[in-house]
Amino acid sequence: MMDREELKASELILDLGVAIPIRPLRFLNFKGKRKNVTIRRPYLGGLIRMCQQFMELGVSYEGMKDWNMEQNITFIGEHGKKVSLLVAGAIVRGNLTYRLFGWWVAWWLRWRVHPVFISEAMFQLMDNADIRPFKNIIKLAEENNPMKPRLSH
Repeated sequence: MMDREELKASELILDLGVAIPIRPLRFLNFKGKRKNVTIRRPYLGGLIRMCQQFMELGVSYEGMKDWNMEQNITFIGEHGKKVSLLVAGAIVRGNLTYRLFGWWVAWWLRWRVHPVFISEAMFQLMDNADIRPFKNIIKLAEENNPMKPRLSH
């Protein structure tokens, strides 16, 4: 019962968006206001792209939870740019806007957001990359198969 409630809560959070704090720019010792970037659940095309990018990393979600400090440092050193690009795909959700601004947003995230927030955003996105809607679509397509004989008059 608790798992179902946690799943509903995490889905609600992703629908509303998760705010990631950004370090303010400092210019001539003037500190700007603290700002946030909101990450929302990506559209289907963005979700497919993000899942492909995650599979290119060559790691599993369950295995990453149990890593020690050396493994985390090695992972960030090898795949830090790909992880920031993956999180940028959730900020810039459209196909054209991602192609135009995705690399720039990923670069901006690498230099303005704390690494803990980027990795936690990646974990949230991959944890909630669920295939339940596909199961419903496949079941509906099987039921509405035009080649299947109907028994009604």
